[in-house]
This record gives sequence, C-alpha cells and structure tokens, in this order.
Amino acid sequence: MIRKIHDFRYFSLLLFITAVLLYSSNIGGVSIYILDEAKNAGCAREMFERGDLIVPTFNQELRTDKPPLHYFFMMLSYSLFGENAFAARFFSALFGALTTLITYRFARKYAGVETAFWTAAVLLASVHLSIQFHLAVPDPYLIFFFTTGVMSFYAAVKERKPLYLLLMYIAIGFGALAKGPVAIGLPGLIFLLFLIFSKRFSWKEIRALKPLWGAALVLVIALPWYILVHLKTNGAWTDGFFLKHNLGRFTDEMEGHGGIFLLTIVFVLIGLFPFSAFVVQAAKQAWKNRKDDFTRLNLVAGVTIVAFFSVSRTKLPNYTVPAYPFLAMMLAQYLSTIRMNQPKSNISLLLLLSFSFILAPGIFLALKLDPALSHVNHIAWYFLPFPAIMMAAFFLWKKKKPEPALWLVTAGGMATAIIFFTLAFPVIDRQNPVAKSQHLLDGKEVRYFEKFNPAFGFALQEEIPPIQPDEFQSFFQQYPNGVIISTRKKLDQIELPEDLEVSFSARDILETPTSVLITRKP
Repeated sequence: MIRKIHDFRYFSLLLFITAVLLYSSNIGGVSIYILDEAKNAGCAREMFERGDLIVPTFNQELRTDKPPLHYFFMMLSYSLFGENAFAARFFSALFGALTTLITYRFARKYAGVETAFWTAAVLLASVHLSIQFHLAVPDPYLIFFFTTGVMSFYAAVKERKPLYLLLMYIAIGFGALAKGPVAIGLPGLIFLLFLIFSKRFSWKEIRALKPLWGAALVLVIALPWYILVHLKTNGAWTDGFFLKHNLGRFTDEMEGHGGIFLLTIVFVLIGLFPFSAFVVQAAKQAWKNRKDDFTRLNLVAGVTIVAFFSVSRTKLPNYTVPAYPFLAMMLAQYLSTIRMNQPKSNISLLLLLSFSFILAPGIFLALKLDPALSHVNHIAWYFLPFPAIMMAAFFLWKKKKPEPALWLVTAGGMATAIIFFTLAFPVIDRQNPVAKSQHLLDGKEVRYFEKFNPAFGFALQEEIPPIQPDEFQSFFQQYPNGVIISTRKKLDQIELPEDLEVSFSARDILETPTSVLITRKP
C-alpha cells in the first residue's frame, strides 16, 4: 500500500502542503504571548521599523540572546503581512515543512520508500515538533539548516559530489546566523564521530571534504554580521551572546531551567510521542544494524545531540529538537520492518492506549490545580478523540493489521496537534493578562516599573519607557489616564501613593509572575 502511495507523482508536494497546513494551523489566531516569542517578535519589529539589520533590540534595549537570522525572516514577513502574530510565525511554519520534506527525501534516497514514508509520519505525528514550528523563535531555522548540513555531509561522503559539500557549508553558515557556534561545533562533532565509527577517518577523507574552503564559505556567510554588531555595540552584543547565552547556559543553570542529565532523554521521549513508544525496539534494531551507514548516521547524530545537551547545565525541551529528524528515521527503519510476532510491539501499542486514557483526565487535573486556568478545565475533553483513535489502532493491531494501525497512530498525533492549536490553546490564550487588559491600555500613555511581561510590548506595538517611584506623581499629572505596568513582586517593594491603585491584576499563564496595572483612582 505504501509503495502505491509513493507511486503518486506529486507525493512530495502533497507531503509539503500537508506539513505547511499542520504547522501553520491557527498561527494568527493566538496572541504573541509566550516569553521567548514576545521578545523575538518584538525585537524583529523594532529592527524592521528602524530599517536596521544589525543591532537587535527589545524595548529599545540591546538584546544579546540570539543571532539575527530569524529576525531577518520576521522582518521580511512583516513587510508582506504586517506586524502581527501570523507574520511573526509564518516562516517558522515554512521552515518546519521544509525540514519534513528534506528528511523524507533523504530517507527515500538512502533507505527506500517505506522508511521515508514512516519518517514523515513520525515527524508529522509529533505534537512537540508542531509546537516548535508554530513559534516565533530561532529553533525552526536552526533545525532546518542543521538537518540540511548533516544530511549534505552524508551525501557528500557517499557520492563525492561537490554540490553536496557546497550545500553542507552553506547550511552550516546559515545555521551559525540562526543560533551561533552550536550550529558549527555540534555538526562538526557528528561529522567526526561518523568518520571514526565508519572507519573513514583519514587525511584523504578529510581533504575530500575541503575543510579550509568550507570554513571560508561559512565565514563569508556568517562573520560579516558578527563583526558589524560587535563594532556597532562596542562589543556589548559579543560579550552578552558568547559569554552569557552560550558559555553561561552550558556551564550554569539559567532561569531555573536545570535538571539531571536524564531530563533530556525525557524531553525526547515526550517530544517524539506517540511514536516514541517504539523507541526502545528501534534503538535495539539500529544498534544491531549499526554497520549500515544510514543507520550509523542516525545513531551518531541522535545520540550526540542528546548527550551534548545532557551535560549542559541549562536544559530546555527545544534544545534536543535537532535530533528529531534523525531519530525519526531510526524509528522509521523499525516501523517499516515491524512484524506481529514481536511481543514488545504489542506492549508499545498497549502503552499508547494506556497513556491515551489518562491524557484528558491529566490535562483536566492540571488545569483544575492552576488558579489562572481552573475555570477553563473543560478544554481537557477536547482531547478525547486521541484515546478513541488509539483504541481503533490497538484493535487493528490485534487483528494483525499493523500498517493501518500505525496510520491511525499518525492520525492521532496530527489530530491532537490540530485540536491543541485550533480549539484548546486559543481558550488558554484568552486568559493571559495581556489579552485581558489590552483594552485598558489602548490609546493611553504607558510606562513600566522595574519589570513587565514582554508581550505587552508586542501587543501595543510601541516602546514602553521605564519609570521610577519618585516619577509616578508627575507622570499622572501629565497623563491622568496613563497606566504603569509592573509585577506584584516588584510593586510589593514600594509604597504606592494614596491616589494610585492597582486597577488590574492577573497571574501570567505559563509563567510565575503576576502582572499588574497601576492607574489613578477615580
């Protein structure tokens, strides 16, 4: 059946369109609220409005968190679609679809149509991957160029064509503009380990990769911007990015995102769900077949990425996402050869079915325990189609129809992602303090004291200047209808003048602070 599907002339185009529709579902229907999204989208908006391609700022202050590639694409999107949530996320969805497409084409070329089909299925079914490709963050760009670079390396080693070397170094160069040195060092480590484990590590092999020529091309692509931003900021961006956001994140726990080394493995298992239920069997099969170059590449790339971020002191779910395409191909190799006489495969479907029964109640309980979201806990029942689909998959599996069962697993993951983005998350998004209070801010003069939710900046589409307590009275004398934004914690550190009041207060969803608005008493 799979081979008949692949006989369809435009299957790659159909896959790409499917991925675009999945990863762009409702990208304009929820606000730019999540912390990283707000800062990234807001930074790109400020650069766009200044016509500045060099210095990234958020609220007119230097932002050293990330290189500029995602800002560039957001600026292009703003010019096409306006300064809105859809525009900020558009190219994330597009690069997500391109990642799925090139991974499918790579698997088809080097492992056959069945492995390629299930590779695409694993990627499309991953709800976490859909979330990553829905966000206005640099990760979708890094994932695409990282994947392209590693796959081009493999093609260059296997086929000795200069085109693949060119693609490899171009991808690494743009990866460096997307996320920095990790886009150079981590692929380089994967290349080295692959050559060693495949017994190809020799000066002849290294010379064939033309590393000096390639390094020059990477520098031509990436270095000019790094030099310009260093000069224009007197080295401040360079110090902040390389020392704090690279070395600092690797050697120290930042922003409370730490944990034991096993946490990254948990991230991957959750991220590749539902097909991660087969990861143990797939890993065993891959290890058994590790002498095969395609299998070896997937093992080396997947394990290297996960291990690298396991030793990093700062741990975030998005760090290991570049491993997903390679782990998806490893899973796909197993799925394409699955047989009913393997009892552990039955256990995998049983685990999937068991988890599906606790998904909706688990979400209901989590929402019920959150004071900011307890009144919308009914959205948990939106996810009831998932257990229904898993029951049907398990029934087909027991009827010795594994292929249709796996199609249903794929459909279950995709359906869950669509339900999340189109039905569930919009309800949650409407509870965030920025959405609930924006009508109190529109058309008014706004300041912030000490700290504010970055989403206010993107929602208002303007700079929010800081203010100190000794300036409160003069501000409200000049702007009687003005508003000061802060957080409850910061406000508790000062004594508010008697003629002022907290007119709005709400805990930030998905975060810990409570946002407050300060206005003059009526």
